[in-house]
Amino acid sequence: MNYRLEHVAILCKNLEESIAFYQRLFGGEPTPIRKGAAGYGFCFLKVDGQAPLQLMETDGAVGVHHYGFVTDDIEAVATDFQAKGTKILRENRDAAGKLTTIFCQDPNGLQIEVRVPR
Repeated sequence: MNYRLEHVAILCKNLEESIAFYQRLFGGEPTPIRKGAAGYGFCFLKVDGQAPLQLMETDGAVGVHHYGFVTDDIEAVATDFQAKGTKILRENRDAAGKLTTIFCQDPNGLQIEVRVPR
């Protein structure tokens, strides 16, 4: 299986302020702000063609929320992770029911997202 770091998600108190901060320091253009499934605003800020930051607005604790990886075979990854004793916290499936994304947790409580490429 192949893996590639795809993004790092950061919880922030003020989305617009965070976008301006990261742009001022590193440049890059944010995607349009949209609402996540849980109702929070978020966007991606790609810096120099590398894995983007996903900025996610929150009223709770701030910091790194999750690391996102892409892989060529998500079904095999889910099976492999479970065989290695990793609990899958949640799965996302497309309209046809095909597995597209899994979330698990590292020993520090940080979430890891692994999904198929978009």
